[in-house]
Amino acid sequence: MNWSEQVWQQINPLYQKIQNLPFNQELMNGNLPTDKFKFYLAQDAYYLLEFGKTLASISGRMSDPGEVLAFSEFASGAIVVERQLHESYFEELGLPHHIKPSPTCLLYTNYIRNQAAFEDLAIAVAAVLPCFWIYKKVGAYIYENQKEALTNPYKKWIDTYAGAEFGEIVNRALSIANQMAATAGKLQRENMSSVFIMATKLEWMFWESAYRKEEWQV
Repeated sequence: MNWSEQVWQQINPLYQKIQNLPFNQELMNGNLPTDKFKFYLAQDAYYLLEFGKTLASISGRMSDPGEVLAFSEFASGAIVVERQLHESYFEELGLPHHIKPSPTCLLYTNYIRNQAAFEDLAIAVAAVLPCFWIYKKVGAYIYENQKEALTNPYKKWIDTYAGAEFGEIVNRALSIANQMAATAGKLQRENMSSVFIMATKLEWMFWESAYRKEEWQV
């Protein structure tokens, strides 16, 4: 098995928990309360902008032209998705344009930006991979199991992350990560796995915190 297959085996139980979160189950069934989806979208808009900055930072550290181009395109793509997907919902739901990140959102964005700035390049790539891969997995799961696809109020979100275009981006990111892992030493691969697992935990926290509309307590 390559590195990504090995690390997925490690996080699969956690992925199943992500898949079964009330947020994702109710989004799939189309009965997720609008206020919870609205909260999630606002936090996701903040996250995607920071994610785009993180990917751009990683791109700037790369030396292989193909990888530089790929991560540069990933960065611009994250911001394009934030604009296209969120602006339609922002107008429809009346979301604010100035967003204060929740504690979990701030923790997650700070984590990936720190990895991109200070850690080995392969480790930085591993840290951002769950946002690609898990969203694709969740999007595909929801798309395949939704009962009323045409009337689901969250159809635009589902179609975005279950789509072939996003799938191609995920496959490219996985390929780059696996290439880096193949030439890495044992300790480096272990560190790649560690940050991947941590970022997966933060993915779980992000959806869970959105469902309960997490706020700062002080």
